[in-house]
Amino acid sequence: MLLLGLLTIFLSLPDTVQADAVVLTGGAVSIQVPPGQTSISIIRPGVFSLSYVNSEHIGPLATIFSFQSITQGFGSASLNGMTAQFFTGLVTFNNSSLTGNLTAFATLDDAFANNPLFTVNFSGEGFLISTASSHTFNVVVPEPVTVLLFGSGLAGLVAVVKRRRGSSTVL
Repeated sequence: MLLLGLLTIFLSLPDTVQADAVVLTGGAVSIQVPPGQTSISIIRPGVFSLSYVNSEHIGPLATIFSFQSITQGFGSASLNGMTAQFFTGLVTFNNSSLTGNLTAFATLDDAFANNPLFTVNFSGEGFLISTASSHTFNVVVPEPVTVLLFGSGLAGLVAVVKRRRGSSTVL
């Protein structure tokens, strides 16, 4: 009876994998033509990392492209301590942000059976450097000291403006 109950619970579990959302804190994505090459090296330390290179990219110079390590390119993806060599995904970026998704598989058989180890949606802020033959998006996160300096500069500016407004009053 206990076995039947456990089997019922197991069969009632959803067979879909939920995607984790990750905000990136570093790395870069680049695409160049010719020669056609895409590379991705993005990270959120301790949570997520993706390293991928495909030197056979034949597509146009774009800010959106798919990637996969099953039949093209090579690399690895990690999420919360789980690492996979087989994955598929999509990345898109503009002048200030990057978004994408990745589905990773433990084995090649799992990839063909569409049995994911994990899925992840990722995003990051940064800047785009473009030339006639390449696009490179760099993920950046302001350091706490930079934010502190910016905030203290704004506070100082407010103090100066208040002081000037106060001294221009005729007594």
